[in-house]
Amino acid sequence: MGRPWWYDSYWEKRNPRRRFQLPRRPLWIWIAIVLLSLLLTGSNSGFNVSVIGWGVGFVYYLCRILAFTIFVRAILSWFTVSRYNLLVTLLDDVVRPILSPLRRIVPRLGMFDITPLIAIALLYIIPVILSTILF
Repeated sequence: MGRPWWYDSYWEKRNPRRRFQLPRRPLWIWIAIVLLSLLLTGSNSGFNVSVIGWGVGFVYYLCRILAFTIFVRAILSWFTVSRYNLLVTLLDDVVRPILSPLRRIVPRLGMFDITPLIAIALLYIIPVILSTILF
């Protein structure tokens, strides 16, 4: 037996209001990385430096942190670590947006994936180029 005809009301057919949801984990990780680079920039450059110098310092520390995370993820890929390990998933959330576009461009060399090496090289070159252009 089904429901009676009077049981299906207008209120049940409406979509319930969505509750407030916190953003997913990758957004929080990126916020933490940006805050860490802001903290490092503020502590090392002082607060009476020009805005351009402060911005270059921020980009410098942001690129160094990202290069370090790519390096750690590349080293962990050599070992048998579970894909569901918390450290591996956090590093993947940081590294995937950087390496995915490069993986489409850079071909694999046999079994070797050189995109982390190229990404680290680009992340070390970006602050140098930015500082030579602005200063």
